[in-house]
Amino acid sequence: MPEAGRTRFFAVKVTVGQERNVVRIMEARIGPGDKDIHSILFLPSIKGYIFVEAESKERVSLLTQGIRHVKARPVMPVEMKELMPHLVERPMIETISMGDVVEIISGPLQGISGKVIRIDKPKNEVTIEPSDAAFPLPISVPADQVRVMKQSGEVR
Repeated sequence: MPEAGRTRFFAVKVTVGQERNVVRIMEARIGPGDKDIHSILFLPSIKGYIFVEAESKERVSLLTQGIRHVKARPVMPVEMKELMPHLVERPMIETISMGDVVEIISGPLQGISGKVIRIDKPKNEVTIEPSDAAFPLPISVPADQVRVMKQSGEVR
């Protein structure tokens, strides 16, 4: 039996691709007085699972009860050491590759999307070719100011 006040992580099986929606529903169900749910996270590298940091397995089961995309499997306890390799922060420049479609999320060019045509790792810059431009006009922006919308081989 876990000690009182000690939190643990629990894995909840959900429909692949619906992780973000389930997290939003769970967040809406947690009231300001709920002190036994500490965090909810989903990891893009682990598809089909959401991880909840909570006091007890029963509380996680109650929280997920009746949510459409939650699978009818029991909530499983997960060790923190199993999640740690997936929680390592990688620089944005390492997640971007040639041919990806990205959107500029900050700065004066915010909202412009385009295809990555060059990556300059030492300068931490990517050069994109805007998709809505009348003629090719390469734009270089810092890698931390872009968000990958579509990778060269898959849809996000």
